Amino acid sequence: NRSSDLRSLAQNLLAVGSADTGDSRAVADGEEEYDVPEIIEEILELVFAALKDKDTIVRWSAAKGIGRITGRLPKDLADDVISNLLTCFSLQESDASWHGGCLALAELGRRGLLLPARLREVIPIVTKALSYDFKKGKISIGASVRDAGCYVCWSFARAYDPREILPYVQDIAVALVITALFDREINCRRAASAAFQENVGRQGVFPHGIEIVTKADFFAVGNRTDTYLKLSVDIARFPEYTHALINHLVDVKACHWDSALREVASQALHQFTLLDPDYIVDRIFDRVLSRSTEIDMNARHGNLLSLGELTHALSITAERKQMNLTDVLGKEKLAELHDVVPKFLRMNSHKGPFGEMFRCAVCSLIQSFLWHRFPFTDNRFSMCGSR
Repeated sequence: NRSSDLRSLAQNLLAVGSADTGDSRAVADGEEEYDVPEIIEEILELVFAALKDKDTIVRWSAAKGIGRITGRLPKDLADDVISNLLTCFSLQESDASWHGGCLALAELGRRGLLLPARLREVIPIVTKALSYDFKKGKISIGASVRDAGCYVCWSFARAYDPREILPYVQDIAVALVITALFDREINCRRAASAAFQENVGRQGVFPHGIEIVTKADFFAVGNRTDTYLKLSVDIARFPEYTHALINHLVDVKACHWDSALREVASQALHQFTLLDPDYIVDRIFDRVLSRSTEIDMNARHGNLLSLGELTHALSITAERKQMNLTDVLGKEKLAELHDVVPKFLRMNSHKGPFGEMFRCAVCSLIQSFLWHRFPFTDNRFSMCGSR
């Protein structure tokens, strides 16, 4: 009968469906029990060693190799590869290790192999890579690491959904803006600008992204003086970036080993003081004042220059408010400022092979005092000429 035929057909279809489901489960189980040849472990050891090679082309090839191998491994083993990769970023590792590790992270991110759960560990490493800068003998190292860090941020913009990257947007945005504005090398500034533009276009959640992209584009960041004294002040008007930019100038660039950066950083701090004098007085001035007598030569020189610029800018602010500098700084800070030059002379910093550099910095500080009728109660500078 027709009804019995239909029932038998339905039963046959159900039987076939259950068989297909069993086969698919068997395949899935087979994937979980996938047997990886032992030689893969030896190959990965060689590739990880190549990530730290002295030649850039070898590190670049090794990073691509890690991306291709990881894409063919089961999930658990691929996660082990990423865990091993993160050991390349310890403080004991060389700049070659950091550079190769950043290239590998970018490759993994570009191929969609770095799961969002790993971003919590990876993002702090990337932000450190963007500020990796050291002097080794007479040369600087770290430009390649910072450039590779920008490449990581560029690849993450193309790999992740905006909802996945949202918790880390502020950290990435601030780090890229600081690199685009204040990095010593023009190629790093331009790489950071390109990475920021890629994130703004694909993620769409970077604070004031469009406004910053139009100001700090590929060509605008080419002139270092303009980025420090013009672009940075324009971008600092956005509150999400203001304090981060000021802190970077004070903590990093004012103590930098390159004297040219210390000088332009102090000039930039003058502009930032006019922009946010309350934050400078509350959080920054004491820090700069204490570092102006440090043992470290670079920190002492940079903070002496910065102290002169801060004093000059705060004096202008006080005049605009029809106040005097004592009302702005307070008597305690003013008393400490009184003693900076005598302490400098007692330390004999104006003598020796770097005496000329320090004398120029102190003269700049004294000039800022005299420009605005600094309220000294006695003649603090009478011994400067005799020394």
